[in-house]
Amino acid sequence: MEPSKTSSSHFIKLILSTKLPRLILILGLLGSVLTTLIGLTIPILTRELVDGFSITTLNWWFIAIIIGVFIVHALVDGLSAYALAYVGQKVVARLREFLWKKLIRLPVPFFQKQPSGESVSRVINDTGIVKDLVSQHFPQFISGLISIIGAVILLLFMDWKMTIMMFIAVPITVLVMFPLGRQMLKVSRSLQNQTANFQGEIQQTISEIKLMKSSTAELKEEQRGMRGIFGLLQTGLKEARITAIISPFIYMIVMLVIVVIIGYGGIRVEEGTMSTGSLVAFLLYLFQIIFPITTFAMFFTEVQKAKGATERIAEILNEEEEEINPGMEKSIAELSALPMIRVKMF
Repeated sequence: MEPSKTSSSHFIKLILSTKLPRLILILGLLGSVLTTLIGLTIPILTRELVDGFSITTLNWWFIAIIIGVFIVHALVDGLSAYALAYVGQKVVARLREFLWKKLIRLPVPFFQKQPSGESVSRVINDTGIVKDLVSQHFPQFISGLISIIGAVILLLFMDWKMTIMMFIAVPITVLVMFPLGRQMLKVSRSLQNQTANFQGEIQQTISEIKLMKSSTAELKEEQRGMRGIFGLLQTGLKEARITAIISPFIYMIVMLVIVVIIGYGGIRVEEGTMSTGSLVAFLLYLFQIIFPITTFAMFFTEVQKAKGATERIAEILNEEEEEINPGMEKSIAELSALPMIRVKMF
């Protein structure tokens, strides 16, 4: 079996083993989808408002409908966010419960070959990564995908020529973002591992500070710590360099598409082949497409991080436990009195 498939199966099995509240998860996802669908109606309502706007013929009922849509959108979004956050907290609590019960039952040789700080990082940091994926990034991916599909369909019905012009930027963005995204994935996983190792080294040094000082090993520990700090610095700078390329490039592409759409749309409005409201609605749908696309790269990066985290969690959970022999409870009254032989009282 390929490593990617193996890590994916480990990830799914580990999530399902937490007995996550599926009903609340489904309700949260449905709320997220409903929020997206409501959001898709806002540009259409805006188009009708702009095209029919006049002080003398202002339709207050129509404005009230738009305000009501915004209120419903906010309420459903809030409830959905809380439901998904609840599921995420439940998942991370169960994972930490599994790890804690496992760690206190592992034999001493396990802790001799693995620093205690690294084990702490698995309980705190790795489970937090899984929580973020379940409660934030996965729902954003689902709602973003629905938003993109719905917006593209509506844009094709509104004006297929402008929609095709907008999609010219997609292959350019993919050609640049795909290799950068793969490089960012490698750097992110390396940074995650280095952070866990560095945390383990620091905790080990601090916990054994008396032994370190009695052995006069300050300089050696200082050098080891500086190597860890320098390694984190170099990896962090690599991540910063990739981000410094990605962010300006995405901004440039987005602004270029917006300028082209506004320019071409302005010409269409002047020619009378497109209304002003349709141009405004087109731009609003464009924003509903752009934002989810920017979050997709983050989602796939977080998926890889979560896979790596679950692999390390699974390694601990698969360790063989030592046999625990609980002590026997006995009342003092049941014990026979100790014999006093040749005891001198001073």
